[in-house]
Amino acid sequence: MRFFVYFLSALFIFTTVSSKEFRIDFSDEGMKLLKKRGFGKKTSYTNGKDDKGWYLKAEANDSATGLGMEIEKDLLQEMPFLNITFKIEKDFEIIDQKTKDGHDWTARVMVGHGKKVGAKLLSLAHSSFLEEGFLQQSPWTKGSRDYVISNDKSGEWHTRKVNVKELLEETHGISFTNFIALFSDSNNSKQKIIAYYRDIYFSSE
Repeated sequence: MRFFVYFLSALFIFTTVSSKEFRIDFSDEGMKLLKKRGFGKKTSYTNGKDDKGWYLKAEANDSATGLGMEIEKDLLQEMPFLNITFKIEKDFEIIDQKTKDGHDWTARVMVGHGKKVGAKLLSLAHSSFLEEGFLQQSPWTKGSRDYVISNDKSGEWHTRKVNVKELLEETHGISFTNFIALFSDSNNSKQKIIAYYRDIYFSSE
């Protein structure tokens, strides 16, 4: 899917829980700054709260929109790990995510060097069809890599921790990210999907 990171504004309020943790805020206060940027029909993002705290619901129906924020480039030097918790309520029917026509993701978190020209992007994605650890260059964008971190089909909350500093060094030769973005999209496959995000934060270990 073709898109540019510079369309993703600084949309999240964030909190720092400690000097070694940088956490995204999905509370009502945080949602006041949320805006949607993308091409064509927009993915719906709404927040909610349960006994475990705040979460974000993404619902895409032939749509593609990202939510993101700018972050300090030196963040990964102290907190190289990114923690992500997903839940997939409705996934795609069979699609080939290695192709342009099937290049949609129910849930993914993006990092890297976002800029107008020559961006270097890394998508940490859920896929029911590709194995965890699968890595590819995006069929749409030369400077974008897809890395599957979740193949969980349980429909329950599940957490993954990724050393994004190390992955960015391996895939793009950079050791920083100047943004973080969430992106649930289905504009290529024209299907409807529903995913949830929570507890997304950088950490030192």
